[in-house]
Amino acid sequence: MGPIRTIPLAPPQDIPDDKSPARRKEWWDGLSEDQRRDYLAVAPDLIGNLDGIPSLVRDAANRAYLPVLIDSLAQQSGPEARTKLEGLRAIERTLTTPRMYLLGIGDEGTGRAIVSYGNPDTSKTVSTHVPDPGTKLNADFAGETLRHTLTTRAHPPSSASIIWLTTDTDRKSPAYADFLSGLTATNTADDQSP
Repeated sequence: MGPIRTIPLAPPQDIPDDKSPARRKEWWDGLSEDQRRDYLAVAPDLIGNLDGIPSLVRDAANRAYLPVLIDSLAQQSGPEARTKLEGLRAIERTLTTPRMYLLGIGDEGTGRAIVSYGNPDTSKTVSTHVPDPGTKLNADFAGETLRHTLTTRAHPPSSASIIWLTTDTDRKSPAYADFLSGLTATNTADDQSP
């Protein structure tokens, strides 16, 4: 067994969650590969939900954090925890579908899930769907409803379709505006040759 590796990082509170998505992208772009790996290992829950971080990174962080969140909810009792647990397990199954990206996940409120069919960072067309207020993260929503909604909205390979389910499902909310700004900051479709 080799030596124990320590993580030479500032505490997770140094992650710029209070900055604009464009500033977060600058922060991420300025990190070395080792620093990025370390942040992902220490704080996948923070990195995975940070607008302005590339979608592939958010997806990897959220997929790493999803089992932790599922285990945490499995230890809780009550109908609300069970509903969210079933929803997260359904999302976990949905992620086996090719081209799915998990851009946000959480158990706050009625549950949080931001899922994309197609990579929004490389897509020329990105559409978002915000469910009706009061929609809960449950097995019905996170299973076939999610898959059907996403795949019917994103047809060509150069497009992405996103469902943005948070406790504040409102297109006028600052959180939704930040999410859209993050998509703009990380999208490279115009930088690619046809």
